[in-house]
Amino acid sequence: MAKGRDKHQAYLNAINLLGKDLARRAKSKCELLGISGELKPYDLSGGDKEPSLDHVVLICADAKDALDGRVRNPNDFRSLESMVWSDLLVVRQATAKILEHIDEDWAREALENAHTMGLE
Repeated sequence: MAKGRDKHQAYLNAINLLGKDLARRAKSKCELLGISGELKPYDLSGGDKEPSLDHVVLICADAKDALDGRVRNPNDFRSLESMVWSDLLVVRQATAKILEHIDEDWAREALENAHTMGLE
């Protein structure tokens, strides 16, 4: 049990080391919704890889809920239509993950655009 806890703590420490670089990259705003306030790193790899700026985004609570599949009001995420054009692959991937949870025409169209941008 202690081994698992130690591994998890090491993972959290590695995420925390990305904090300044994430904040700088995100300009201290949610990388998906542009909201200031309390932001936390979110690892798109699910913790299966060593934390890296290539698969970690800095997000607000609403974006975290959406990434976890809890989208209460789809229209709150309309701004994601433009995020599919982000220069950052990790932002495009996170955007696509949220759009997959939204059953609206605009979201499907934005998701199609995201795939044309080369989500891998």
